[in-house]
Amino acid sequence: MIIKKFIASLFILLISCSLVDDIGNVDFTQHVDSNNLRIFGKEDVSFEFLNKVAQSYDAMLGDGQKIDQSMRSKYLLTSKDEHVYQRVGLEASFSKNEQYAHNAKVPSPFKHNCTDYIWEEKNGGPRQINEVIEHLLHTVTAVILNLTYPNDWGYMSSSSRLRLATQEAIDKGVYDVSDYDEIKGDKEGYNKIITQEYAYWLILAKWDYFDISGNTEGGSITGNNEFTLGTPDEIREKLPLGHQLYVDYIEKILTEPDKKFIESLFN
Repeated sequence: MIIKKFIASLFILLISCSLVDDIGNVDFTQHVDSNNLRIFGKEDVSFEFLNKVAQSYDAMLGDGQKIDQSMRSKYLLTSKDEHVYQRVGLEASFSKNEQYAHNAKVPSPFKHNCTDYIWEEKNGGPRQINEVIEHLLHTVTAVILNLTYPNDWGYMSSSSRLRLATQEAIDKGVYDVSDYDEIKGDKEGYNKIITQEYAYWLILAKWDYFDISGNTEGGSITGNNEFTLGTPDEIREKLPLGHQLYVDYIEKILTEPDKKFIESLFN
């Protein structure tokens, strides 16, 4: 009886290990396209969610009175010519095996022009909204704008407008980057992450999106304890370099997605 229980337990263990190994090798088997951005989904991502990510990006590139069509066209052409893409995975699978995020490759001609994953989570709501909006904006700023306007949106040059605006927020105590101290030795990685996070917080505040993305508590801005400003007026008054960077680029290329529409997708 003991032997049978042992064998049964071993069988379950082997099956579990096999499942973890399989999770580590899940491929990208599906995709959708939105505004010259290829959005790849792992096999275990629901196609419904993949479409919602595309709809969110569509909403960021809607019509608007402040759009500069020549700048937007240049942005879209860069995304197409440089084969920029967004990866989407299932959060539950990544939690079981982190190799899930690293093993799968995207097909040619797509190569290196991507940044973070967007994770499909078990539940919707503000956390899922934040997950989608944040990582789409990372792709927008750290990849497409960086490639389109490297002098102003490059993260390696200390004189780029993005780096100067990021430093402004740090110097004024608005943006706390201490959580990233452990990667300071990787100069490129450090500069990329602190600038893409800054750009995300900047745009989120200018869109007044802190509430629907779950970055408030008791009516107060929390910014994940990293960024302390959360409204358009605060950005304009306290971060003039960031405000002007937004005016000169973001509001001329992107549109603020309708909040009710975004909430309807993920609630």
